[in-house]
Amino acid sequence: MSAAVSTLSDIIKRNDAVNVNPPNPIIDLHITEHGSDWLWAVFSVFALFAIVHGFIYSFTDVRKSGLKRALLTIPLFNSAVFAFAYYTYASNLGYTWILTEFNHAGTGFRQIFYAKFVAWFLGWPLVLAIFQIITNTSFTTTEDESDLLKKFISLFEALFTRVLAIEVFVLGLLIGALIESTYKWGYFIFAVVFQLFAIYLVINDVIVSFGSSSHSVFGNALILAFVIVWILYPVAWGLSEGGNVIQPDSEAVFYGILDLITFGVIPIILTWIAINNVDEEFFTKIWHFHLKPENEHAPTATEDVEKAVGETPRHSGDTAVAPSGVPDTGVAQAQAEAEERI
Repeated sequence: MSAAVSTLSDIIKRNDAVNVNPPNPIIDLHITEHGSDWLWAVFSVFALFAIVHGFIYSFTDVRKSGLKRALLTIPLFNSAVFAFAYYTYASNLGYTWILTEFNHAGTGFRQIFYAKFVAWFLGWPLVLAIFQIITNTSFTTTEDESDLLKKFISLFEALFTRVLAIEVFVLGLLIGALIESTYKWGYFIFAVVFQLFAIYLVINDVIVSFGSSSHSVFGNALILAFVIVWILYPVAWGLSEGGNVIQPDSEAVFYGILDLITFGVIPIILTWIAINNVDEEFFTKIWHFHLKPENEHAPTATEDVEKAVGETPRHSGDTAVAPSGVPDTGVAQAQAEAEERI
């Protein structure tokens, strides 16, 4: 029994990723086996989230509902993307190296993992989408059907603006991390400005949402609390890729915690809040909201007259009388021809 436990322990502790995929010899600052161990743990959590939500998406009653099934793709897709990214990160792959500007944590070339920036670029839009669903009461109120199209366009425009802002934030951090000179801080400032703009928009949505009777108190409070985590991303960048203050292993721990909260825990909680609260009729009505086809035209005046004449009731032998408001020229002519035959 003890031998089996020892073997299992050896399997769990066995991590040769850094040895199988050693860093380039030119790199002075890189992750070690300890950092890789932590990254494998983060990968396992994201993979578990992806498997669970994949099962729910495929085999439970939630899949019977179109909108609810669509909402489940948010945690499912994000968990799958970040499991992929952290598999690459833990395997000591998906990186480049840049000569450090500062020498706080050491001198020489530092390992820069661009794989996590790719995951951020793909994952952030879905996080903002679930924020938009939680804070926008249009998804839970459908009384005014005349404004459905306007509401949908407004929601799309708001989400599009937030997505553009957050993508510039991610690209600013990525480009800055790949620059050796002090000009990297210019891209850092661009990133922070767009991040603050996105944060302002999200907070404004939460404030407006609190004024509605259909808002989720817990969901809104969770989004406000998350803003603190959101602000820590530039802090982590400044301590790692930017300022070279902490070692790559510490950087992996810092980013791993932030990513687990941002792309794992938060989307899962908010998605299930949305599944319980969102009104599916909103999107059902949007889907069926359209104008009449071009071949369907309003009846003309002539068609109205013919229909009125054809539908006027009369008995056999009665004199045909045109309805009120309809010209009786045709009726008078028919009477004159009948009298001549007599």
